[in-house]
Amino acid sequence: MPIIKYKDLIQKVTEKPVFGVNDLVHQNMPRDYAKKILHELFKSGKITRVERGKYTVLDDALTVATHLTEPCYVSMWSALSIQKLTTQVPFSVEIVTTRKRFNRKIMFNNTPIIFYTVRSEMMYGYEHIIWKEHVRIPVAKPEKIIIDALYFRTIAAEELSDIIATLNKKLLRSYAKLTQDTYVNRMVERLLS
Repeated sequence: MPIIKYKDLIQKVTEKPVFGVNDLVHQNMPRDYAKKILHELFKSGKITRVERGKYTVLDDALTVATHLTEPCYVSMWSALSIQKLTTQVPFSVEIVTTRKRFNRKIMFNNTPIIFYTVRSEMMYGYEHIIWKEHVRIPVAKPEKIIIDALYFRTIAAEELSDIIATLNKKLLRSYAKLTQDTYVNRMVERLLS
């Protein structure tokens, strides 16, 4: 089967932030040919392998990270930076998801992408924003960033105190209660007092 026959199909699929064999198969390309095509595109340097079976043409780790698994959203230091609540530049991309992943940490373009797994009841408090490449990405709201940072103990409570002063306290308490986590609720009350 000549590649010319599938040129438009390949173009359409590679416009997605992250794609794989199944994306081509869902467009009626035979599975074996889809594997071969992606392998050839990877070998020629036209696409980048993110992890097994997942490829991209983008170089932005944040965009790629938010399209590796669903549902998910950006949180902690990464989200603080996006929401302009810190001047620190995060060295990694931190993603919260309900999916258990074989690799909880992967490297993409020398940027670590770290996945944190939560119960489905904790998938709240995020919104979609338009990011580079004009792609929608899910990002935690400021109040949810605080909850996630406390829940996973990734940011010291003292570092969060200045940020908390600018947030919706009622919403922060509500989010804390939804975690059903004693430590998170205790720390939120301590930081708010």
